[in-house]
Amino acid sequence: MAEIIPAILPKSYGELETKLDIVAAHTNAVQLDICDGVYVPNRTWPYIRGASDKMGDRIFESLVNQEKALPHWEEIDFEFDLMVKNPHEKIPDFISAGASKIIVHRESVDETELANIVRDYGKHSGELEPFDVELGIALKPSDIVDSVREIASQIHFVQVMGISKIGFQGQKFDSRAEDLVRALKSTYPTLPISVDGGVTSDTAKLLVSAGADRLIVGSYLFNATDFSGTLERLGFLKEFYGA
Repeated sequence: MAEIIPAILPKSYGELETKLDIVAAHTNAVQLDICDGVYVPNRTWPYIRGASDKMGDRIFESLVNQEKALPHWEEIDFEFDLMVKNPHEKIPDFISAGASKIIVHRESVDETELANIVRDYGKHSGELEPFDVELGIALKPSDIVDSVREIASQIHFVQVMGISKIGFQGQKFDSRAEDLVRALKSTYPTLPISVDGGVTSDTAKLLVSAGADRLIVGSYLFNATDFSGTLERLGFLKEFYGA
């Protein structure tokens, strides 16, 4: 069965709880899109400020301190897509909060910070492996294969963004992502490739044919009238076109 990962862009912890209740019966993995309002203009939990989610930071602190666990943590593996500035210093908190995968955006770091992240959290680092956590690097549709050339053997997967304006769901698919997936698969055939953003039943066919291994799906799933059926159809497309 194909691996289709629902994506949640949580505006509050309450919204996160609600959506996890929806997906828990249908999947064993979820991606949480985390935006700090600095690297990207959008803000999500736990970086929400103001009255809409007064408990956000306090709840996240309790997760980091392991006084509380994420909803459905026994059934769901959580991957955190960190659309944040200075991700290196924030990664430990998200590992403590329950991450199974951490995604860092290549554009959010300079060469030094990238090297430090890969050193500390990449394959054979000794940092992530005791926690069974994987490190992925996210690329823009306009990026090139060489963006990960120096680190391809040290990361667990690469995530190609299917949209140009990250941090927001419901964006139009950027066709350059398909070309990048194909080029990455040709150059690094053993490196798993996820695609996040703009995934629909139509674009899923293109992406899987190009070599995508995992599809991260947000608004297309949660806006569907039949969540379960849409998830199953995407899984079938991935299995059929990836054969």
